[in-house]
Amino acid sequence: MAANTDQQTAVEDEDFRFHADVLESILSHVPLVDLVSASLVSKSWSDAVSSSLRHHNTPRPWLVLHAQARHPPYATAVHAYDPRSGIWIKIPQPPMDYIAGLKSSHSSFVYMFSPSRFSFSSDPLNLEWNHVEPPLVWRQDPIVARVGDSVVVAGGGCDFEDEPLAVEIYDLNTRSWRICDSMPGNIRDSAASSWLSIAVAAEKLIVADKVSGQTHCFDPETNSWSGPFDLLIGESGSISSYNIGCANNSLVLIALCRIKDVERVKIWRVTGDDFECEEIGEMPLEYVERLRSESSGECSINVRVGGSIMYVYNDTWDGEEEVVACELVAGGGCRWWSVTNAVAREKTAERLVYTCAVVGIDELQRAMRAGNLRCDFE
Repeated sequence: MAANTDQQTAVEDEDFRFHADVLESILSHVPLVDLVSASLVSKSWSDAVSSSLRHHNTPRPWLVLHAQARHPPYATAVHAYDPRSGIWIKIPQPPMDYIAGLKSSHSSFVYMFSPSRFSFSSDPLNLEWNHVEPPLVWRQDPIVARVGDSVVVAGGGCDFEDEPLAVEIYDLNTRSWRICDSMPGNIRDSAASSWLSIAVAAEKLIVADKVSGQTHCFDPETNSWSGPFDLLIGESGSISSYNIGCANNSLVLIALCRIKDVERVKIWRVTGDDFECEEIGEMPLEYVERLRSESSGECSINVRVGGSIMYVYNDTWDGEEEVVACELVAGGGCRWWSVTNAVAREKTAERLVYTCAVVGIDELQRAMRAGNLRCDFE
């Protein structure tokens, strides 16, 4: 009798493992947002969801678009593209007092300035906001990024009012501002987010001039700048736009260049203290053409980077129909694809703000618990 019982238990265990494997495989095809409710069915389902995300179809960085009106009350809608399932999702926002136009100069950070308040958010879906006193220096177009427990606000000031290169840090622990060394004088003419590309790596803010590629580093711990450094690319034709980001904890350069009268977009990995660049990929020409402005005929690029994915887009009004995505493949190489911009296609938003962040099931669970958040598919 004992032998029969052992055999029956073994069969049941094998049957359970079989069904668990099937369930994991099925869940790998379910959109990430729907896995939140699936994980609440039972403990076995929760385990299957976790195992499926680990082994079958892991979450990948989302592209998040904030579509905002230009006039008070600055009504804003948020849409997110999930590359795991290849769909756009509309994400209802919690009640929010939009004090000014949204801006973003760093991949996962959005903020608003007014004379009386500085509001910012750095969580993946930008659902949690901090509202603090504004910095001392009034700025029109600064670069703003979170570096560790600091929010760095640099440049963007007005020559006739304040120091245009001023740098201030908001400490998230002490909830106070402090003034730091100003930006280097050799970037005075380009000390604004429209002229600079920034990335955060190794607890430092890295700033690159989009036209010249000249690069500087800022260390919030020492409040000091270093550089300039030249991005050592080698033979790559004439580069018209330098854009940097942090992919898989490494600095990358995405540049628009012209080689033999053909516009190309290439990617380099930036290594070492000398900022030497190793080419790792090139955008297929058919995708480069999709970034071209219909009215001017020119190609212009901006990037948002998170994890292993880079989203490349043209943010002119008639160049927002498509976003080109690039994923760094383990072992080397790149995988490219094009994403139809569901927000721009509607032509209803006056301003689009792009961010990119790694969104996992934990982030979606917290968002849904916090405000009974419900995500609607486009």
